[in-house]
Amino acid sequence: MRWGFIGTGRIAERIMEAFRLLPDSRVAAAYSRNKEAMEAFCARWDIPKRYDTIEELAGDEEVDILYLATPHIVHLEHFRKAAEAGKPILCEKPMGMSKEETREMTELAGEKGIFLMEGLWTRFFPIYRWLEELMDSGRMGRPYNVMADFSYHSPYDPALRFFRKDLGGGSMRGAGIYPLSLAAAVFGSVPCEIQAMADMKNGVDLRGAALLRFPGGGMAQILSGFQGESVQGANIAFERGSVWIPDFWHPDRAVLRQEGREEVILRPFAFPGFQFEIEEVERCVKEGKRESGRMTWQESIDLAGALDEMYRMWE
Repeated sequence: MRWGFIGTGRIAERIMEAFRLLPDSRVAAAYSRNKEAMEAFCARWDIPKRYDTIEELAGDEEVDILYLATPHIVHLEHFRKAAEAGKPILCEKPMGMSKEETREMTELAGEKGIFLMEGLWTRFFPIYRWLEELMDSGRMGRPYNVMADFSYHSPYDPALRFFRKDLGGGSMRGAGIYPLSLAAAVFGSVPCEIQAMADMKNGVDLRGAALLRFPGGGMAQILSGFQGESVQGANIAFERGSVWIPDFWHPDRAVLRQEGREEVILRPFAFPGFQFEIEEVERCVKEGKRESGRMTWQESIDLAGALDEMYRMWE
């Protein structure tokens, strides 16, 4: 299938690597407001068509699917323009800056009758399919606790988007979405109670932590931040054992501990890992679906609402 990229920045560069692994998929066109960067991007990846507006790109009859790779502060604005063409859209995470924005995007997708999915790539890695099968088997009993940390060190620079409130910066929205999403997937819902704290600077959370309670009694501790390196791992405690997932935001293994025994589960993948979400989008489009069962519209709305609640506590 033929893709058109809206945005040609760092995340677009990373996902382009995945198309090398998918011989039946290719990027046919691109748009960026930064013309010089777009020309360099297209030359580097041999993309034949370059457009001056989102509307022109979206209207290209030789583009089947649109990938919205611009910063999330402008996702809603750019989505409104792209959706007019009536084509499937993969939107980089987080989908919107708020629950309201995310809901508006899904409602517009519904009105236009188009496929839309939030590009939360963690959902599509093979190790998470294994985890789903393990949980469905009942072998581990109920999950009770999740602990997940996605933190890394990035020197403070007020000019960078991640540290600017006006550009949607902040660690919980940009990085904390990964542990939040994992906890929601394990417990099958978004939290019903949230207690959160953050280290703020110029209106941006440099690091944050939240304690979450889920319907049915499950609890999660999640952390995110730009101020310190972590193991970036996740632990899930069940009635009858636990699962430790190193590098849980792009995992290739898990460690299952039960009854004093330890088993390493390996699900290796080729770099970079974005190929799994690309395949999911194309599968859904070919089957005529409007949303993915692995990353539904309602879940995107609910996750955005949980983030809204945390940021309200920090204002």
